[in-house]
Amino acid sequence: MHISRRTALIGITATVPLVTTALAAPADAATPSGSAGSSGTTGTSGSSGSADSGVLAVQRWLNTTFGHLHGWVHVDEDGLTGSGTVLGIVQATQSLLGISPVVATFGPTTRRKLEQHGDVGAETGADAATWRRLVQAGLVCKGASTVSLTGEYDAATVAAVQALRSDLGAEPGALPLSAHLFGALLTVDPVRLASGGSRAVRAVQQYLNRTYAEATGGAYGSTSGLVDTSTYSAAIRAVQVAVGVTVDGAWGPGTAAALRAAGPSVVGVGATGAWVLLVKALLVLNGERVVFSSAYSAADAAVVRAFQQFQAFPPAEQTGTCDAGTWAALAASTGDPDRATTGADTAVRLDDARAAAVRASGATSVGRYLTNHQRSGALDKALTPEELRVMASAGLGLWPIFEEGGFAASWFTEEQGVRDAHRAHDAARKLGIPKQTTVYFAADFDSTSAQDESLVVPYFRGVAAGLRDRGNLYKAGVYGSRATCTAVSSAGLAHFSFVAGMSPAWAGNQLEPLPGNWSLNQIQNRTVGSGNGSTEIDAVVDSGRDPGVPAARLAG
Repeated sequence: MHISRRTALIGITATVPLVTTALAAPADAATPSGSAGSSGTTGTSGSSGSADSGVLAVQRWLNTTFGHLHGWVHVDEDGLTGSGTVLGIVQATQSLLGISPVVATFGPTTRRKLEQHGDVGAETGADAATWRRLVQAGLVCKGASTVSLTGEYDAATVAAVQALRSDLGAEPGALPLSAHLFGALLTVDPVRLASGGSRAVRAVQQYLNRTYAEATGGAYGSTSGLVDTSTYSAAIRAVQVAVGVTVDGAWGPGTAAALRAAGPSVVGVGATGAWVLLVKALLVLNGERVVFSSAYSAADAAVVRAFQQFQAFPPAEQTGTCDAGTWAALAASTGDPDRATTGADTAVRLDDARAAAVRASGATSVGRYLTNHQRSGALDKALTPEELRVMASAGLGLWPIFEEGGFAASWFTEEQGVRDAHRAHDAARKLGIPKQTTVYFAADFDSTSAQDESLVVPYFRGVAAGLRDRGNLYKAGVYGSRATCTAVSSAGLAHFSFVAGMSPAWAGNQLEPLPGNWSLNQIQNRTVGSGNGSTEIDAVVDSGRDPGVPAARLAG
């Protein structure tokens, strides 16, 4: 979960967590959000902090009651709530739904069977009390300190359910729980306003839950006031419900096409209603300052126009009206992947035919690699002096990239950053790259906030030191997710950001604003040209901030 960056960018004062009598602050309120994932072959608590007797009782009950099941992953009996305990509740739910073997994942099969089962809490028969205990176990893991595993819906359980509904933004009521509301107990998504969370963001999260979570394929998301992966999924599910496509929480071409075909989705000044609320929800979640309401004003249009300008929309498309391209830019790091672009990058060495094809595609500059990976058998992708002459002749400028191992977290140490800076500098000098050109060092993986802080930023400190060793002839840029680029740039270690936007599934790209110093945004893999000129490129949106090395200077 990427939390601190977004809060700073949203620009809304942090607030004190709300207090709900029946729900104490959950122990995992500040731990990573999202649906509980697989915990592997051994149980884990998935959290840290003080042991809780209620959680310990849940853990012991789960192991005692369900530990014999085929596939069961043991739940650590440590009194610490978190993903391991919640996954135990998931496995127990699967057993009651007839899934065997059970798996430590709250995936599509479990969701589908839960929807088919219907309301939880009104069962009769042999499993009725077990279902009620699962509800109580989930409430305990959400912080309901007054709830016990009685198997009866006592006053404490009813009060906790009412508080859960209120926190999630669901319709008021008590029991039974809808399948989707029970599903909210099968995740570690926080439901309380977290430290550093925004009330404005929380209002949007609750609106999305209240309005769209109960639709087929819907799901309740976090209401912590912090934008996380469950919030992103909830927002995309809302769009999918609105346009009438399969609801899965993943942005793709089907959702984009349906949105483009939905006439009411074009929102301009004077518009009112659900579409306005949805676009304003996305604006708030993207860190924009708008009033969350059902009316679209001239002030809202000004915010959208500035957003379009910052995203480097063509001037004619900077209208302040939320059209298909704007929806796409709000929903996914690619934006509209089919938009015309004037930049490219490629690992393919360019000869005359390929360079001509790339230039004919509309690109005026190309990102190319300074070196090869040092391992045996690595792709030969390194720039050569001859290729620079070819590019200059074709009218193509250059953005130099360095990546020898930046696709794995293990690569990122301060010492490696120093070594990489030396190699990048030496290669650039040998090729005659002009001084003060920005070289983009790659962090080509979905780095978490913790990895940014502990690995990537120290690596870029090493890059800075390595470039100083060589006289600071070149500037460091960063290639990575929006979140990683922001983290490195905020540390003062990157002159420009080359955003890996064509990886919209990366958590570091979901509802993360583009970094303020973004120069390039990679949005789509394309094949240009034909025959001998056929070349695979990544289409790149050029903000105009980094001129790179113009073709005329390459020729010199």
